Amino acid sequence: MTDDIKPEKQKKRPRKKRKPEKMSGEQAAGLADAVYPPVVALDVGTTKIACLICELDDKGNLWRLAGLGHVPAKGMHKGVVVDLEEAAASIRSSLQEAEESAGFEVREAFVGVAGAHVVSLNRRVSISNPNEDGQVTTAEREALLKKLKQVDVSRDLQLIHALPRDYNLDGQDGIRRPVGMWARKIEMEGHLVFGAINSIQNLVAAVQQAGLSTEDIVLEPLASSEACLDEQELQSGVILVDIGGGTTDVAMFANGRLVHTAVLPVGGNHITRDISVGLKVPLAAAEDIKLKYGHAQSHLVEDIEMARVSITVPGAAEERTVTFSKKFLSRVIEARVAEIFSLVIRQARDSGYLSSVAAGMVVTGGSSQLEGICGLAGNVTKLPARLGVPTVVSGAVDIPGNPVYATAVGLLLYGSRHIFSRGPSQPPELSITTVGLWNEVLAKVKGWFGQSGKT
Repeated sequence: MTDDIKPEKQKKRPRKKRKPEKMSGEQAAGLADAVYPPVVALDVGTTKIACLICELDDKGNLWRLAGLGHVPAKGMHKGVVVDLEEAAASIRSSLQEAEESAGFEVREAFVGVAGAHVVSLNRRVSISNPNEDGQVTTAEREALLKKLKQVDVSRDLQLIHALPRDYNLDGQDGIRRPVGMWARKIEMEGHLVFGAINSIQNLVAAVQQAGLSTEDIVLEPLASSEACLDEQELQSGVILVDIGGGTTDVAMFANGRLVHTAVLPVGGNHITRDISVGLKVPLAAAEDIKLKYGHAQSHLVEDIEMARVSITVPGAAEERTVTFSKKFLSRVIEARVAEIFSLVIRQARDSGYLSSVAAGMVVTGGSSQLEGICGLAGNVTKLPARLGVPTVVSGAVDIPGNPVYATAVGLLLYGSRHIFSRGPSQPPELSITTVGLWNEVLAKVKGWFGQSGKT
C-alpha cells in the first residue's frame, strides 16, 4: 500500500479552556483527585452525522452530556466515504455544533465504522502451556490473542477487532478467565472483524480534515449493543438489528459474548426510494411521508384511510397536492422492511448460532421508529422483538434516549471505559481489542497513513 493518499494538514484551532461545572461536594472531591478528559463519540452515518461530548466523573463513568451535534450527512454512501471534502465538511459541522453547546473544544473522538466492506469470522486457536507448573499466566493469554489474529485474509482487509470469546483448558470449555488456572493445553475461541483498508483510511482522513484525530475505531453494531442490550439478554442470546439510512448492522450474542456480526447493504433510504417511486414524489417528500404516515404492518391500516400532502416541486410556481391510500403506503414499506428482516434471519441461520438466541431481537437505529416495525420483525423472524432505546446505568444526565443515537451513546460508553482504563493522566492508546489496526507497533491511528496494511 502506498502513502500517496494523505489528508491535508489542518491548522490547529485555538483551544478554549473548559468551564468549570457546578457539581455536588462528593463529585467535586472526586474530580479533584482524578480528572478525566471528556469522551467524544462520532457516528458517521449515511444520512446523518452525530457528535456527542460527555464529561466523566471521578470513576470514569458518564456524568453529563455537555454537547450534541446532529447534521445531515453529505459525501457518504452505504456507510462509506464517497466524497472526502463533503464528508469532512459534514463532520466539521456536527463537531462545531457539539462544541458550541459544550462551551469548549475537543481533540479526539471514538469513531464508529460500518458499511458492506465489513466482514467477520470466528476462529479457534490453541497452544501448549510452556510453564512447568502448568499454571496459565497472562503471557499465555496474550500468545493466544496474537495467534488468533494471525489469519490469512485479503491484503485489502485490515483487522478492526479481535475479541476473545471463550477458553478451553484440557477439554473443559466455557472458561471465561483462564489466568491462574492449570492446564496443559489452552484453547481460545474468538471473533475477528475486518474492514476494507481504503474505506477505513478514507473515514479517518475525513475525521482528520474536520479537525479531530481518531482515538479508536469501533464497529457500529458493537457500539449500539453497548447502549441497547442488558446483561440478561446478552447471556440468554440476542440479535441486535440497527437499521440505519444506507445499511443495517447485525450483531449476535450468545452466553454473553459476540458470536457473529454483519453489515447488510440495505436500510431506511431504500424504504424512502420505494415510496418515492410508488407515490411519484421527490425523495425529500417521500422521507416526510414515511415519518408522518408510515406503518410497517399493512393489515393494521384501514383500507379507507387516505392522506393528502402538499409537495413543493423545484422550479414550479405552485405546490403539488398528492393524495394516497395509507394502506398502499404501508404495503410499500412492509415489503422492504420484511426483506431486511429476511436477510437478518438468514444471517442468523448461516452463523450457526440461531438456536442459541433465546431473548429474541432488539431493533434500533433511525428506521426503527417506524410504527409497527417490531411486530413485523416478529412475524418475519418468528422471534420476539422489542425497540432498542439507548440507556446508561451510571446515572449520567441528558443522554438522548432516542434510537437514532444508539451508536453514538454506545461509543460514549465504549470510550469512557477505555479512557478510565488508561488513567486520568495517561496518553491515549488503542484498546487491546483493536491493537491490530494497521500495525501493533502504532500507538495512534494518525500513524496509519503510509503503512503497508498487512494484517
